[in-house]
Amino acid sequence: MTLLTDRRAEPTGRLLQPAVPGERRLSWDVIRVLAVLSVVVQHATYTAQGVMPWLAPPPFTWSVEAGANTLMVVSAFFICVTVAKRRPGRWWWQRIARLLPAYLVAVVVTYGATLLAADHGYWRPGVRDLVGNLLLVQGFDPGVTFMDHSYWTLPLQLGVFTLVALTVGVLGRDVWRRPLALPLLAWFGVIAPVLLAKFATGWLAWLSDGFVMWRWQLFAIGLAMWLASTRRISLTHLAALTAAGVLAEAIITPDPDSTIVLAAACLLVAAATLGPDWDFLRVGPLPRLIGWAAGVSYGVYLCNQQIGYFFAWVAQDYAGVTGWGRLLGVVVLAFLLGWLLTRFVERPAHRALTRRRQEKDLAASISRSFSSATPAEMRTPSG
Repeated sequence: MTLLTDRRAEPTGRLLQPAVPGERRLSWDVIRVLAVLSVVVQHATYTAQGVMPWLAPPPFTWSVEAGANTLMVVSAFFICVTVAKRRPGRWWWQRIARLLPAYLVAVVVTYGATLLAADHGYWRPGVRDLVGNLLLVQGFDPGVTFMDHSYWTLPLQLGVFTLVALTVGVLGRDVWRRPLALPLLAWFGVIAPVLLAKFATGWLAWLSDGFVMWRWQLFAIGLAMWLASTRRISLTHLAALTAAGVLAEAIITPDPDSTIVLAAACLLVAAATLGPDWDFLRVGPLPRLIGWAAGVSYGVYLCNQQIGYFFAWVAQDYAGVTGWGRLLGVVVLAFLLGWLLTRFVERPAHRALTRRRQEKDLAASISRSFSSATPAEMRTPSG
């Protein structure tokens, strides 16, 4: 989820077949799509039954909570790919410009949909809930209810983005080249969440819950993947860090099925990181379809849960659709709403919020080109 990633940036390393500059690797798109599908199906078949017990049973139940965790691992990997190449302040703003506008619109839309559902007996959110979600203080204020529980990843990502930008800004981009700094940071990211989850109290527990710091192990796994891809740690070290991160997740959230699936997802991420692209999937229109679905995955993530519940409710009570038809409808609606949010909010807002900086960069690049050119190079032919 991105959730935020620079989809064009590709790692190079000992085991990789380097991508052509600007090439989009199919393997990363497949992982994003599988992860977001896991999120949508888990909400549609498992959590929906707890929120709306009057719904008819789904055709099957997918209770595994590993999709969002996998997206966080991928997000962490691409943080490392991109932040070392850009000024930390600019990098941070580009992340915020892509993340926040779509989120804010999704909150307002979900709030409106929940108010409509409240007229038919569902929970009614208040203004405090709306404002609290818009300000991302759900985890800090127990009086604010999540408009959509998928939104737990936003404070985590924003906190990590800000922490990374501040660290690089203070210590300089050379911190990424120090041989021990990042491996130690990865181990800290594995151990600290367990300690916070088990022992944090008072203001520290408040801070940990607000920024979801007890999920830092997911970012530590993504950091380890990047370190291995750039040959800064060995494959043995990568395996140890990944295993420790998965174990930390199991300790904090005891759920054997979800832990096993997260471990399998980490193997897929490692394959995408360290191996060649998955060209065996380049069959007919499949790569284009997967690429499209991956491109709208953040919007799908933001719109799938609460609105999916309402769709399932309406489909059953007013159209008599249950079983596979209802599940398919929820999935299709999630991707449709995700496409709308991506096409008309996320991408235009990102362009608008970063256009001025890009124009300045282009002007500076042109100026440097002219200042470094020789008189002969600057001479234009006469007509």
